Formats: sequence, C-alpha cells, structure tokens
Amino acid sequence: MDHAGDVAHPAHPGSLAAPGSVAQAGSVAPPGWSAPTAGVTAATAVAVPLAVTLPAADRPAYLAPGAGATAADAAIRWRLRAATIDNFIVWAGFVAFCLVIGWNPLTLPHLLVEGLFSIAYHFWFEFRTGQTPGKRRYGIQVLDADGGPAGAKAVALRSVLRIIDQLPVWYVSGLVSMVRTGPHRRQRIGDVAGHTTVVAVGGRAASRGTPGWYLPVATLAAVLMSALAAWGVVYARSAPLSSTQQAEFITSCQMNSPGVDCVCLLRQLQAEGYVSLTSLESLIASAEAAVTDGRPAAIPAPLLNAVRVCRA
Repeated sequence: MDHAGDVAHPAHPGSLAAPGSVAQAGSVAPPGWSAPTAGVTAATAVAVPLAVTLPAADRPAYLAPGAGATAADAAIRWRLRAATIDNFIVWAGFVAFCLVIGWNPLTLPHLLVEGLFSIAYHFWFEFRTGQTPGKRRYGIQVLDADGGPAGAKAVALRSVLRIIDQLPVWYVSGLVSMVRTGPHRRQRIGDVAGHTTVVAVGGRAASRGTPGWYLPVATLAAVLMSALAAWGVVYARSAPLSSTQQAEFITSCQMNSPGVDCVCLLRQLQAEGYVSLTSLESLIASAEAAVTDGRPAAIPAPLLNAVRVCRA
C-alpha cells in the first residue's frame, strides 16, 4: 500500500479524515462527528468521532432518551449484516474451489481450509482499505482504536480471531465482548487483541445508525441459540441410536473386529442398556484403555460377553 505523501495518520479511503486528507468520495460523517476547529491536529480530528456523543437536540429518535450516539455504536447492526454478505462470499468462493479440485466442502479438514479462506479474505480487504465488500456496502470501516488506519498486525489479529468471535454460534463471543467494551469501542475479541474498532463512516450506517436495543437483543438471541445448540448436541448423544448411527457403528465394527457378527454385537449391547452414542463410546473407550494398558481383566464384562455370543 502506497503511503507516499500522507501525513501523521494517513487515512484509508472512506476513513474519518481531517480536511485535506484522502477521504472516501461522498462519505457521510458518522453520528456524533463534527469538523475539527482551528488548531486541532489531524490525529486528534480523526480520533474525535470515537468518543463524542450527539447533542440531545440532534439525537436520532431511535436512540433512547439520554443515550449517546457514537460512531462505534452506529455501526453495530451493519457489522452483522456485512458479516452475512462477507461470509456468503467466502463460502461461495470456497465451494467453487472445491468443485474445481473435487473436494467435499463439508469434511472437517476441508472446513479448516475454508477457515483459512476467510482469514485471507478479511485480511486482504481490511488491510488495504479497512472495508470488505460487505462493510463498504453499509458504510462501516475498520480503524485503529485511536482513530488512525489499522496496521497489518492489527488486521491479522482481528482476522484470525474472527474464528473465536463466531463461537459457539452466530458470533456470540464477539457480541458479548462488544457489550463489555462499551459504546465508544464496541470491540469484539479480535478488535481487543488488535486494538481496532469498527465505526460508521457513511451510507446507511451513518445516516440510520443502530437502535439502542439492538445489541442487547442480538446478544441475548445469540446466547439462547448457543444454549439450544449445546442442548441439541447433548440430547443427540444421549438419545437412542438413529438408524444412521447404527449403520455407522456396524460399519466401524466390521472394519475393526473381523470374525464378529457386528449386527448381533450391537443388539447384545443394546439389550444390556447401551442404547445411546455416549454410552457406547464410553464402553468402547474403557475397553481400548484396558487393552492399551495390558489389563485384559479390566475390559468391561458386557462387551466381552457380547463378543463371545456374536463370534461369526
């Protein structure tokens, strides 16, 4: 990136720039921003929008009385919408890549590659301009938390830690962090590590902002979705085996236990009360540990009895 001719804090296209610096054409100042007065440095002018609030008379109706409107607050709902667009672009590009080289995009090793695609995508765009295609669409931009352009290390950190922010589902970790860091920063975990923030610089983000209720409601919804997902995983593992799980157990048994009638083995174990995936995995793990440690007497009796009955 060519910074020739820039001063103090060179601005990315679309950043909150002082008069005379390079700025996005047609950009709109975010809520709470006002032109710097004489004697204010460019660095100070850039940092102002991250901390000021609108006067009460100018505060938009969608904010609760007495609430402050900061550039970071204004960007919140547009960050989530931008993430939807960017994640779709990454996923579509990855699926196309998999089709070309013959990969199954849903296998775990290939999903890890998709994660690398996402990191590279966000780093490339945010380091160059502070804006991915999704962020550009809604008028938000990544900046250093002090108001200047984010450097390579900062963007790399927030790009890598995006994976953590998404966990367990729907950016719940990132949303909780944004609540914790307050209205002047609204930093997800990656922003805290990289000392960055995302602010409104134009378009819908600057003109419409974000309702005051949006972040707490989105965070609560994400937490509830995470709890529901966790409950679903626990329930699926403790529920009786589905026909698919039974077929997978039999296939695995046939590959690892020649000379055993695996259909018979499964029925014998189910008759002994081992009807869920969790209980079967625990039984097999105990048997494998006993064999590995050279303690054949410690192999669970239900498994030994089932194997004796079901020898082909």
